[in-house]
Amino acid sequence: MKNTLGKIFLLFILFTVSLFGAGQLATYKLTTNKKSVHIKEPLLITFQAEQKNHSDHMFFSFNVQKSPDYEVKLLQKSIQDKGYHNTKTTFKFILFALKAKTLHVNFDFIIRTASDKAVKQSYVDDHDDSIAISTYDTKIALKPLTLKVEKFKKHVDLVGDFKISSTIDTDEIDQYGIVNLHYILSGTGYKETALNILNTQIENVSIFSKRKDKLSRLTEDGYIINTEYIYALSAADNFTIPSFVLEVYSPRKNSYYTLHTKAYKVKVKKTNPALLLDKTNAPQNQAWINFAQIKTFFIYTLIFLAGFFTAKISQKSFFTKNKKKSLQILNAQ
Repeated sequence: MKNTLGKIFLLFILFTVSLFGAGQLATYKLTTNKKSVHIKEPLLITFQAEQKNHSDHMFFSFNVQKSPDYEVKLLQKSIQDKGYHNTKTTFKFILFALKAKTLHVNFDFIIRTASDKAVKQSYVDDHDDSIAISTYDTKIALKPLTLKVEKFKKHVDLVGDFKISSTIDTDEIDQYGIVNLHYILSGTGYKETALNILNTQIENVSIFSKRKDKLSRLTEDGYIINTEYIYALSAADNFTIPSFVLEVYSPRKNSYYTLHTKAYKVKVKKTNPALLLDKTNAPQNQAWINFAQIKTFFIYTLIFLAGFFTAKISQKSFFTKNKKKSLQILNAQ
């Protein structure tokens, strides 16, 4: 029991000393631009740390701990030099909550101090290899951020402020030809990497797709997005590309709205199937009975038989003539 009480007292002393030491070293403050958010709505987290003890160089390290409940990205880190041994560092992170629940976001904050001698030695010895500055690190425990994440009132495909446009290269193709369809989604918000504009199959139509991100830059309002969705469609008969509806929530306006795509009708011109066959690499299948080959066979057979009987007749005539000559010679004797 005494050992347990002793350990608790020691931990309390260390925690108190840590807080006191941190207060002597620097002042710091964590703020957010919202108290509650919807799923995938951007939350700006700002953390500022300012040097208070000016006897040594001071560096601040701050990070948001990762979690499957949210995505977090560093937006900006700025260091303000306010004089000798006097710096102020500002960190800005964008957090996208992924689950409708109360989140507890944890942080890592370290104050690193280094003497003038340690900094000078780092610069002197730093040639091709990087020489780290020898620092004394003080890890500060920060209170977790409690964040309420609200769920949507209905199904939502996108979060942000967007618009969509589309172009098609032709509305008439040859049978099994290709029609190219492009959708361009632009705006600011959460970047949906799995979004598919043509989110359903079109009967008897083959569809090939590709995605191209032209611009994707993080801001306080989310990502600035300009994404092109490219589709190639092929079919044997006329078909229609239907209009699709994307449901969107705008955090800036706190409202729901829809994006509609255009519908397209594509005419397919019929083509003789024989013209589509590759006769070099994929020749046409031969018929079961090839009359041309049968005719050729009979011609060669007749020629053979004619030659054969002609030879037989000639041979018989030769032997008959020789027999008559032999008889005439014997009679003469």
